[in-house]
Amino acid sequence: MAMGSRRGSRKRATLGVGSRGPGMSRMCSQVLAEVHRSILGLLRQITSSARVSTLLDVGCWDGGTTIEYARAAGGARAYGIEVFQDPASQAAGRGISVAVMDLERDRFPWADQSIDLVVCNQVFEHLKNVWLPMSEIARVLRAGGHLVFSVPNLASLHNRALLAFGRQPTSIRTFGPHVRGFTLGEVRAFLSAGGIFRIRRTTAAGFYPLPAAWARPFAALLPGAAHTSILWVQKMAHASEWPWAAYAQVLQATVWTTGTAGPVAHDSASHPAADPASSQTIGASATTLNEN
Repeated sequence: MAMGSRRGSRKRATLGVGSRGPGMSRMCSQVLAEVHRSILGLLRQITSSARVSTLLDVGCWDGGTTIEYARAAGGARAYGIEVFQDPASQAAGRGISVAVMDLERDRFPWADQSIDLVVCNQVFEHLKNVWLPMSEIARVLRAGGHLVFSVPNLASLHNRALLAFGRQPTSIRTFGPHVRGFTLGEVRAFLSAGGIFRIRRTTAAGFYPLPAAWARPFAALLPGAAHTSILWVQKMAHASEWPWAAYAQVLQATVWTTGTAGPVAHDSASHPAADPASSQTIGASATTLNEN
């Protein structure tokens, strides 16, 4: 399954009006802008007290937002993961080292503990196999490194209202790209599984049906009912086994290999370079459909 596009002008352009009307589309664009603003703020906060020389954007699309992340992180060297070749090439043209790969099948082409900071913004709701990419994020992130992670909130106020009236939540529809739904509590439990990560800060963006400027105090006061959950977590220790991988093995959800930097053998990302400094992959991410 391809990673989902989720941010910037591209998302606003591809979201469209559809059956939700222009008002809903505008509100969605405002929420995306709020998520972006919040992530940049967290990156600046992290780099104010931590060494960050390398940044990985999981689902980087054409690299435009990745460059903003790298600047907010004090000029960190930027790496990205993307499933589609064309936007990946655009990201590479911006100076980003991008791996073209499928998050649900492939292991990351970087060595253990080689990345200081990872951003994963609105990607995991597009994935069925979330255990492999979560394990790979933990593997390549150095002990003491940081992850900023965001997903739409299944338990947002507007989704609760829709369910109360027997309607489908907007964050996970049958005719839509999202295949997983996360409440704030669920994403906190997912990220903190096994004690690998410690949650440093939980924030949120958007509070339908309020416009963005009015939504900020409500999202801060009631993050469990806000539109999007945003978490900053820190890796506390490196491990030889990851709790997410163990769960995937039980489910036989993916084929796991040991002693290799690449997956069993699928595509051009099957035998990537093991070190970010020597990686020659290119890259960017996502599908043109979006749900919010």
